[in-house]
Amino acid sequence: MPRAGNAAPYLVLAIALAAVSFASIFARLADAGPLAIAAWRMGIAAFVVIPVALAGSTGTARVELRHAAIAAAAGLFLALHFATWIASLGYTSIARSVLLVSTAPIWVAIFLYASGHGAPALRTVLALIFAIGGVAIASIGVEQGHEVMAGDLLAVAGAIAMAAYLMLSQRAQLRLSFRPYLAIAYGSAAGFLWFAVLLTDTPAAGFTAKTWWALAGMAVVSQLIGHSGYNWGLRHLSPLFVAVVLVGEPVLAALLGWWLLGERLDWQTGAGGLLILAGILLGASAARTLPVAVHTPAQ
Repeated sequence: MPRAGNAAPYLVLAIALAAVSFASIFARLADAGPLAIAAWRMGIAAFVVIPVALAGSTGTARVELRHAAIAAAAGLFLALHFATWIASLGYTSIARSVLLVSTAPIWVAIFLYASGHGAPALRTVLALIFAIGGVAIASIGVEQGHEVMAGDLLAVAGAIAMAAYLMLSQRAQLRLSFRPYLAIAYGSAAGFLWFAVLLTDTPAAGFTAKTWWALAGMAVVSQLIGHSGYNWGLRHLSPLFVAVVLVGEPVLAALLGWWLLGERLDWQTGAGGLLILAGILLGASAARTLPVAVHTPAQ
């Protein structure tokens, strides 16, 4: 955990949260298929971080094959997260999609318990209850149907993939420094997504200028600033705390959708958002007692 008085990890996480919250806006503005959007998002990000990682290498840092494989596996789950979540936006509203995909803390807590880390602390349980309650309230009165159900399932699948990614990301960074980790994880995710684009014959070019700008925005703002900030935070904070903070994304994304795209923002979303924010505050206090065990390798 950060030393007392060291607010940097929390500040970085707050900036990352704001940046990631724009992702759903960029996805809606991009006139392209979900796989193409995800592939360009990760492809552009990998194009930036891989040369930076290579340029920053001193030639003395060792990349252990085991941890490189874990980073590549994290990239696979990151690819699955983006593919399923972006697809869900085609079936339901931004607010509902992002609320469901932000149930990642529930799955992180389940994975931690299943892997022998013990039951979560009481404050963490309360944080999860508030977060789940917020999601439930925000979903009251939403019209159901086959398309909405498909969107729900895709968003939940994205949440499960994000939970797996967060845990693998922290584990990989036990021995990998930050830039090599990003290069492997982002490169792996981009490779998996572009393979899926080719396999499914998904159109990935010939877009309008607005779509290209939206794709660039997703890559630079939401990925390079947002998700990279999350990854850096995992070097200093518990994956469960990072996952709980991610639950703040629905609140910001819903407000942005209402402000920029005119999507309806009803009382349920507002009330659910307040509960979600309460969960984040509880999660922040509980995180101070959670172990991180991330070591910075020699550079």
